[in-house]
Amino acid sequence: MSALRHSPLSPLGLAISEEAGVLGEIGHEHVFVAVWDRLSPVGADVVALACQQRMAVRSWVDMDHGVAGSLQHLIPGDAFTELRQDVQLLSEMMACLFGVSGVGVRVTALEKPMCPRFHVDRIPARMLCTYGGPGSQWLPADAVTETLLLPGQDQQGCYREDSLEQLQAGQVALFKGDTWRDNHGQGVVHRSPPVTPGQQRLLVTLDI
Repeated sequence: MSALRHSPLSPLGLAISEEAGVLGEIGHEHVFVAVWDRLSPVGADVVALACQQRMAVRSWVDMDHGVAGSLQHLIPGDAFTELRQDVQLLSEMMACLFGVSGVGVRVTALEKPMCPRFHVDRIPARMLCTYGGPGSQWLPADAVTETLLLPGQDQQGCYREDSLEQLQAGQVALFKGDTWRDNHGQGVVHRSPPVTPGQQRLLVTLDI
């Protein structure tokens, strides 16, 4: 398994850069994963507090009705200021990139895998960022076997461990989903990472 802090040309289907503009590469036919390589802007103390409060936010945020005010209502408290600011930034980037008036926002504090099985999102695209703890794992297209996603399939042994990619805390990723234009059946295969007892994660996902 490799951590995503390497060449922008590897593996196939990945565009990665320390510049936020790399997220626009997702529009290219050959790019399935675009990663803005940055450190987490949210501290470990915020992650711990969110887990303590069992934060679970899920809402549609309308760009025309004040993103900051909406997030203040959804994630109240001075302790979460930096979290709100970053979720606002990512929401506005997502809306601008895809020309949409709103995005589906989910912010979840986790102490166990949310989606431990490999799967494909049945949406056009998803942006995700883990602020603390291990990031999401995904497989390049050429590492996905025909049996991996079969219902009830024991996925262990259906993929090569050395082909597994993993996002790092703070990195912002865009995954093409199964309903991306002209992309049916080719959505990014990914899963929540295994976690050890007591390990904490704070995850934001943004959908169009």
